[in-house]
Amino acid sequence: MSLQAEFIKGIDRTKIIKVSEKIREAWNDYFLESQYCQKQINFGPEEKTNYMGDMLNYFDDTVELLERIPLKSNYQLALYDTVSVLQLMYIGQDLIDELRFVFKMSQSSGTDKLLIRTLRNELTGHPISRDKKNNFISSVFFTRNSHGEIIEYLRYHKDKDYKPEVIRHEWSELVRTHEAYLLENLNDILATIKSKLKRYQNQLAQFLKTFPKISLEGMITKTEHLLETFFEHSNLYSTTNLHHFFRNQDLHPRYKHCIDCFLRDLNRDLLQVTANLKQFRADELRAEDSQSDHQVMTRIVFTSSGEVFKAKPVQPNIRYHFSKLREKHPVFGIEYFIESYQDDPVLLCELKHMQSANADDREFYCSYEYLRHLFTIRGLL
Repeated sequence: MSLQAEFIKGIDRTKIIKVSEKIREAWNDYFLESQYCQKQINFGPEEKTNYMGDMLNYFDDTVELLERIPLKSNYQLALYDTVSVLQLMYIGQDLIDELRFVFKMSQSSGTDKLLIRTLRNELTGHPISRDKKNNFISSVFFTRNSHGEIIEYLRYHKDKDYKPEVIRHEWSELVRTHEAYLLENLNDILATIKSKLKRYQNQLAQFLKTFPKISLEGMITKTEHLLETFFEHSNLYSTTNLHHFFRNQDLHPRYKHCIDCFLRDLNRDLLQVTANLKQFRADELRAEDSQSDHQVMTRIVFTSSGEVFKAKPVQPNIRYHFSKLREKHPVFGIEYFIESYQDDPVLLCELKHMQSANADDREFYCSYEYLRHLFTIRGLL
């Protein structure tokens, strides 16, 4: 008949992982993406890799392994688990200190840390301790009573004239000590993160205030400084392309439209990131439909003409066909649309311009965005 393993309740994994997940969220959403945020922390070559993700995964693993502490009925069986559990707690402390370093905080300290560290160092790291001159300092030995809910060992230390001293701890005490240490430090780290993100939020808010009156060059510079990932949204939003559109905006409405799209999308993203930061700092859960709301906001239409078009019934597959135009589809490509819209001189003219710019991505996609606008105000999309 097999014996069922017995355990005592370990640390509260749910409470601890909840905080570590917030740290992970902040890292993935802001510190990994924003150079402004990176400059507020120790962000080196290792942080550019999956170093932080691996470290947080390792930390979460140690927490999970400490959810239940195994109880063994005799000294021999308990020795292995005692060493393992103390080492896991020690690793947890090291990972906490590494997190604190990344976010420019001093190392952790306090009696909670010292108790676990002393036990681990004495029982696992250096059961026989000597100074740098090899002089004997202390030695420790587990007693036969060190099993079940108890850790017990004898210590011989020079400060006690090498007289045996019985050191005894209950596992429940050590578990609560380690849990308190983890929660205190994780919350401290999270508070530091929120403080740094508040500065980032304030910078974005200030950018939004200057939005109506800042020059295009200033807009690009500010975006590169605060929200550089924005330029990944579209192959149109490169510095070179934006300057080209700005220089030529009086030559044709398509160029002014691309500048309008840039301003619209940038304003939308600044508002969204600012709202997300405020939400994160307030410990609010993001709305499940935030992504769909975000997409709806991109449908703002800028029009510079005074023309009014009567809405036409949307053709069943026009949105699908129009998306294929962007991909230079062999069937639903430029020729298909030229053939389909011979009766609209404005659309036809822009389609022919797109056809002539087929090898020039900047002109092609600029024309595509302007066509999207023309189709939309005609009620075709």
